[in-house]
Amino acid sequence: MSIRTSEMSANTLLEAVRESLLRAGLYDPGTVVPPAAILWTDADGQWQPLVSQLRSLMPELLTLGDYNPEEKTGPAIWLRCVIERMLPEVELPDKAIPVIYMPNVSRQVLRAGEECPDSLKPLVELQYRGTVWTQRNGKDWTVEAFLVSEDGLGLDVAKDKQTRQAMLRALPQLATTPVSRLRGKRLEAEDFDKLMVADTSRDLLLWLNDPVHTREKWGNDKWAAFCARCKVEYEIDPGEGELVVAEKMGLRDNEAWHTLWQRYAEAPALYPGIPEILRRAKPARLLFDREPWPDENEAEEASLRQSLLKLERLSPADARQRIEELEKEHGARREWVWARLGQSPLAVALKHLVILARKTAQGLGGDSPKAMADLYTESGYLADDAVLKAIGSVKSSEDARAIQAAVRSIYLPWLEDASRHFQDLIATFPLPNIASNNQTLIAANPGQCLLFVDGLRFDIARRLVAMAEERQLQVNINWRWAGLPTVTATAKPAVSPIAGKLSGDLPGEDFIPEITEANLSLTTDRFRKLLAEAGYQVFNSFETGNPAEPGARGWTEFGEFDRLGHTLQSRLAARIDEQLELVMDRIQGLLDAGWKQVRLVTDHGWLLVPGGLPAMKLPKYLTESRWTRCAAIRSGTHVDVPTAGWYWNAYQQFAFAPGVYCFINGNEYAHGGVSLQECLIPDLAFYSIELAPVTASIREVQWFGMRCRVAVDASSTEVIADLRTKPNDPNSSITTPKQIDSTGRVGLLVADDSLEGTVVSLVLLDPSGRVLAKQATTVGGED
Repeated sequence: MSIRTSEMSANTLLEAVRESLLRAGLYDPGTVVPPAAILWTDADGQWQPLVSQLRSLMPELLTLGDYNPEEKTGPAIWLRCVIERMLPEVELPDKAIPVIYMPNVSRQVLRAGEECPDSLKPLVELQYRGTVWTQRNGKDWTVEAFLVSEDGLGLDVAKDKQTRQAMLRALPQLATTPVSRLRGKRLEAEDFDKLMVADTSRDLLLWLNDPVHTREKWGNDKWAAFCARCKVEYEIDPGEGELVVAEKMGLRDNEAWHTLWQRYAEAPALYPGIPEILRRAKPARLLFDREPWPDENEAEEASLRQSLLKLERLSPADARQRIEELEKEHGARREWVWARLGQSPLAVALKHLVILARKTAQGLGGDSPKAMADLYTESGYLADDAVLKAIGSVKSSEDARAIQAAVRSIYLPWLEDASRHFQDLIATFPLPNIASNNQTLIAANPGQCLLFVDGLRFDIARRLVAMAEERQLQVNINWRWAGLPTVTATAKPAVSPIAGKLSGDLPGEDFIPEITEANLSLTTDRFRKLLAEAGYQVFNSFETGNPAEPGARGWTEFGEFDRLGHTLQSRLAARIDEQLELVMDRIQGLLDAGWKQVRLVTDHGWLLVPGGLPAMKLPKYLTESRWTRCAAIRSGTHVDVPTAGWYWNAYQQFAFAPGVYCFINGNEYAHGGVSLQECLIPDLAFYSIELAPVTASIREVQWFGMRCRVAVDASSTEVIADLRTKPNDPNSSITTPKQIDSTGRVGLLVADDSLEGTVVSLVLLDPSGRVLAKQATTVGGED
């Protein structure tokens, strides 16, 4: 698995390799177990000079080699014992996936089976129980490949022999060189050679990071030379001690020290020992520049924490004003080095609280559900997104309580008002049900795979769109209304291609529809069988189906948002981006496998408020079943809460909690009710940008009985012809859509004789389903 340059936050090669290795270990916990290990094969041993530096950032990094447990290095059988956690003296971080670096071993050697050397055989099965860090083409990552690849650093490096040799010679220095200094030019041998020339700034930071061990490693001669250079360049003698030097670095009294600080700030994670040195070196005199001193940042974080906790005592308007004031006081700290090191979580969260304050300053109005939806999809969803990002910015329980106080002070009232207004509107303008004609049912075009993701709320779907665009994918963004109540049993079938075969009699306890013709409740097996009968390939979350099959249409499912929400409650916020990455990889995998387009559908959204949603009582004796935000009403009883018609039978009413209330206590995460966040769901179509330029026009249309023969002028044979009663609605097709042949011709049969004489539209579609051309025609031809 790889990671694109645009998605990386790394500032150096060392950090970029770490990020790429970590991402290789991402997995979907709902479908697979964690990888046992990440194998890093290096046929030529190119990466060896970088590994010792990398281990300070990745304590889970192990090396295949001679037994040396202090360096986390040993033979294959020892490594197996370590990753199985059988050797307690070798410490690995909890829940970290071990990385095994294998110098002078290629992936091909591991895959040789019985021909694999005996010394490596204990590791062979880890290829299948773990994962291998490779390029997209399956080859080992070389240093050059990582530097130039868009999945690595995306640098411009000359291809000549001298440059390649200089690059490998300079790898220890290259590892810690800020990437910003390498961009914007073609890197040649001279550029890499310059990295090896004495770099006093780098050496000074390395020494400050670990004064004792660095001096021992250098020896007397290099130490003397280093001190001499520091006297010339910084007018200081390191022999006076690290505290004297660190104080000068923090004070930044001249250009040389200011430049040194900038060098540190570009990649502070490489020097984990410097913050403690600065803490001890802080001078007693009055400071006007507080940025370099970690305890000053900590004091500011503590002050901000107390200010946020006090927001719960204020009115929403006053709380918003106070958040703006706090931004003026603390916003600049997001640019301090401590934010980059994760030591300013509240200052980072404050950025999102400001967005939340501004987006909730006005309520969501509108005189119809559609009008409210337009306001929400334009910018209202950013309030929900800001809440998740603010919560996800912090880790400690005390910081979480501060964010909780801030969010509840301004978000909860806004959310309650918007939900009640929306509920009032649907009493007059009901949302669509299975019998409505104002919302088309879901159906796939040929070459399209439907990807169902449970609980993909609209705001996080917009994050997914941004990720897709970074990967150079095209996205069509639409939305639709979920089936009511917003529980999976009802809402998932409503966004499936078999919705037209389902109906409802009584909602029962679980709101499950039934198959109309068979009078049987819908089960998972029956659901999959109906999809197959409708011509869909149904495959699991690690398969890609057969997109090459003529007229192929697919259905697959992926994602853990709803399960994690119920399990983690508000802590779901910290897992959103990780889950979106997995969904994005799934989409990319389906497109790479040959599907022309992936259409993502979901069943419902959800509410999430840290500290819990308000609760109210609904007596059990009035209900058949009681869910968090909805309930099935017992026959012959009356409830004093709002009701709405069931999606599968609008004459059957269910109860839902007013506003953002729940019928059950203790829920920060919930769905099943009626709010924009639960009911407005994304409908996204992803396809590769290179598919967009397809053009086509209709040259000739002829009818021979009920068969329509069409001639087309097109720039590609990947053009699909269809006959529809509504040109933009795939569900109105009256034939089986077909792809044109190599001569630009296609034949379409209308099987229903009763349609003869009906005026329909002949439409031409690109692989993404976009209408390229249309022409009115009469079934059977004109008399």
